[in-house]
Amino acid sequence: MLIGGRARSRRDEHGPCYIVGIGASAGGLEALQSFFASMPTDTGLAFIVVQHLSPDYKSLMVELLSKYTDMAVLRVEDDGMAIEPNSVYLIPPKKNMIVVGGKLYLSEQPERHALNLPIDVFLRSLAEDQKEHAIAVILSGTGSDGTRGVRAVKEEGGTIFVQDEASAKFNGMPKSAINTGLADYILPPEEMPAALVNFIRHPFVANPPHAGEEPLDYDAEDSFSRLFQLLQKKTKVDFTHYKPATVIRRIERRMGIVQVHSLDDYVAYIVKNPPEVLALFKDLLIGVTKFFREPDAWAVLRSQVMPQLFQDAKEEGRDAVRVWVAGCSTGEEAYTAAMLLQDCKEELDSTLDIKVFATDIDRSALEIAGLGIYPESIVADVDVTFLSRFFEKRPNGYQVKRSVRELVVFALQNLVKDPPFTKVSLICCRNLLIYLQPVVQKRVLSIFNYSLHPRGALFLGISETVGDLEDAFRALDSRNRVYQHTGKGVLPLKGSLAMMAAPDLAARMPRQASTDAWPHKRSEMHEKYYHEIIGKLVSTLLVVNEERELVQTFGNSKEFLEFPVGNVHLDLLGMLPRELSLAVSSALHNVRKELKPCEYLGVRVKNGSEVRLVDVRVDWLQANKAGGKYFLVLLAETARQPDEASQRPLTTAESDALYAQRIQDLEQEVQFTRENLQATIEELQTSNEELQASNEELLAANEELQSTNEELQSVNEELNTVNAEYQAKNIELTKVNMDLKNLMESTELATLFLDKGLRIRRFTPAMARTVNILAQDVGRPVSDLAVPLINLYLAETHRVLAAGEVVERQVEEGNRQFLLRMLPFINERNEIDGVVLTLLDVSAQKEVERALKNQIKIIETILESSPAAQLMVDVEGNITYANKGAEDILLLDKKALLRSNLHSGRLSLTDLDGRPLMRDYGPVASIVDTAAPLPKFVVRYMHDGMEYYINISGNPILGEAGQVEGAVLKLMEIGRHSRTSAI
Repeated sequence: MLIGGRARSRRDEHGPCYIVGIGASAGGLEALQSFFASMPTDTGLAFIVVQHLSPDYKSLMVELLSKYTDMAVLRVEDDGMAIEPNSVYLIPPKKNMIVVGGKLYLSEQPERHALNLPIDVFLRSLAEDQKEHAIAVILSGTGSDGTRGVRAVKEEGGTIFVQDEASAKFNGMPKSAINTGLADYILPPEEMPAALVNFIRHPFVANPPHAGEEPLDYDAEDSFSRLFQLLQKKTKVDFTHYKPATVIRRIERRMGIVQVHSLDDYVAYIVKNPPEVLALFKDLLIGVTKFFREPDAWAVLRSQVMPQLFQDAKEEGRDAVRVWVAGCSTGEEAYTAAMLLQDCKEELDSTLDIKVFATDIDRSALEIAGLGIYPESIVADVDVTFLSRFFEKRPNGYQVKRSVRELVVFALQNLVKDPPFTKVSLICCRNLLIYLQPVVQKRVLSIFNYSLHPRGALFLGISETVGDLEDAFRALDSRNRVYQHTGKGVLPLKGSLAMMAAPDLAARMPRQASTDAWPHKRSEMHEKYYHEIIGKLVSTLLVVNEERELVQTFGNSKEFLEFPVGNVHLDLLGMLPRELSLAVSSALHNVRKELKPCEYLGVRVKNGSEVRLVDVRVDWLQANKAGGKYFLVLLAETARQPDEASQRPLTTAESDALYAQRIQDLEQEVQFTRENLQATIEELQTSNEELQASNEELLAANEELQSTNEELQSVNEELNTVNAEYQAKNIELTKVNMDLKNLMESTELATLFLDKGLRIRRFTPAMARTVNILAQDVGRPVSDLAVPLINLYLAETHRVLAAGEVVERQVEEGNRQFLLRMLPFINERNEIDGVVLTLLDVSAQKEVERALKNQIKIIETILESSPAAQLMVDVEGNITYANKGAEDILLLDKKALLRSNLHSGRLSLTDLDGRPLMRDYGPVASIVDTAAPLPKFVVRYMHDGMEYYINISGNPILGEAGQVEGAVLKLMEIGRHSRTSAI
């Protein structure tokens, strides 16, 4: 496969391969813990956690999350912190955070009364900075923060993970993100890590193509052809018109998501999993938009273009300003145009109508657009004045007001194949052309050229231009891509479109069923049954509604009804003969006014050369709960034979009488209507004034309540986050407290904790056994208790509290001896908050110490009384002990000897050749090296002009591990010589 064989390159090896932005709010702590507990630590990813944190409480998230992952968990404190792989970064309280150039930057949050959406702020910056290497994760939380960020990440080719609603403690944020239709994965938090790691390690995801790589020639690929056939069959859209690079990139993303490794496998996967076709369809459409996208461009359109559109329409005698929004997606841009046009209309006090035709090929997006309900996060895009004028608050967000929705007609349209709208003043087609191939772009622009009025406007995306049609479009604002039609219209390429009127396109839209539809519509079998029964009972029975429109017929309706030629309408009076029309009209009027049956017998109806007598009977019935009325019109030819007079045509007098009766009925109806209208108008004027005043008060109150509600919601999310942290910390403290309790109960160390006022805070069981303290003594000053072991030294606790000194004292009680240690108690603020006293029973150690001292005295007595001169030295040759015999031979007292070394100083011993004794030469060195007794070593010793010859022998002193720690030396003088006499 060509798709799998082209060269690939990884991102910078020093930075994270992907940056994962995680948004969480209320209930998000548990989700974060589950997420990181299952996340491997060597993925090469960097995780940025953005939460709704309270500015008034210290966040404990670093400590809480560190227990669930071995990755470094860091709170961002400084601007420009570099993002490292395998690390978790947390937003600090009272800050917003963005990523620029792979580094994190902080900014102050707005005032409390303003709506702040930190997750959206971060995800939008992440999308702009990391493009397709951005991953957004939306976890539990209330509201809709993160929804705009999800759209931004998806628009730049990133990947979306959303927590499924069932596992979310609060499903507001996940539900809002899921409703965008942009989520790639909807999973519980504990299942996300595995899916995330599989996705980033997929070959097509882990190794993106080189920037300059040639696009794949997918026209030559059988698998691509098969894939496009499946797409076209399901969606009626031919994606061969799209740019190959865009299509391939989106297909590869879907292959990474569903974990298949070749295009053939992906086609087979789609065949087995039909919903994947729609998922790929949505990915290819890239249906991302928002209100007032690129506000500067819309400002130019509002100030420079729209007033001119109204003026041109008025001068040319048009009754409306027509706008076409092509590729409208979920309707934000269509409603933006409608709101600005309505604002302009009110400013100009224009009477022209506004008609906005919004089209797209995504039926599900059009359904969302038709409802006009958007998440609360749109407040960040829509000015507050427009929000109050054109939107209504709903429990799940904001809905565009009906007055604005009625200005917009949404229709399913393939811009390339379906017929265009004509005589349009403004066309908005933003960020659609960039995904189409050049030849298709030219065709679409030619369609726009054909559709626009002379001097009409074309509004494109920032990255789009008019291409070769510069003669047809003059740039009004080239930076914001606003163009004016020059009037040089060019018909679309021959054969490229099926030219049909735009109203026909709108007629193809699915319409909502009328709420007052004729209620007796049933199955075909029932309807046929009713028709046969009624047809046997009556000649002709007609059912009409209050507008006199024909709803249902029974019997031989063709006997009296004649359908008009041309535009078909269902007005009954237009289908009846003139004579019957007058009679039925009068009867309907009487029945509607009095709700009583009315009949006219023997109405003369001329049928060719003969006259028939027809009986007309009209009655009414209420057919549905909403109160709608229907009228039954029964027409039956009478069996009576017309007399001779009846065979002649109606005389003028007879016809005039019938007209006079009809005119009288109409005059009565007009008079009745006029009186009722006058009374109604007066009542409405009074009510309108009251309602207007109330409405102004309600608007003001609504704005205040809306602001308060948003603030309360923000505070509630923060409190939920704080509460979750404290709950986790409480559980942790409970465990620590139990550990401490078990430790204190199991230890044999007597410990007493005192506060600053020297009141008892707690103590160990060993302390209770030692000084007889009871549980009820907690909280009492220790000075109130008769505890001599402690009370005698309480004065020294003030030194501990004041200077933080550690005090140790030897104390006795009877025949027991203790080591009393006083240490400062340091709290979490690194302040001295009390004193910790420990009593260590050292009685046994003291007994051992006394025994050792006695043994040492005995040994010293033996050595002192020994006639042999003896020394003890360490491995360096330092003398550690000397007896009386050694003093006599070396002619130095014991103090002088204990400050001496065999190798230096006043002793200065040498061998018989005059070589000085050193650390590595001499009797000590021999004993240390061999760890064996030294039988004999003769040295020469100079003192007061005399040379002494001394024989040294000795044994090693061994430690517990058998190592040599020193030596015991025995000295024996074997001769002396006076240097003075020799001279």
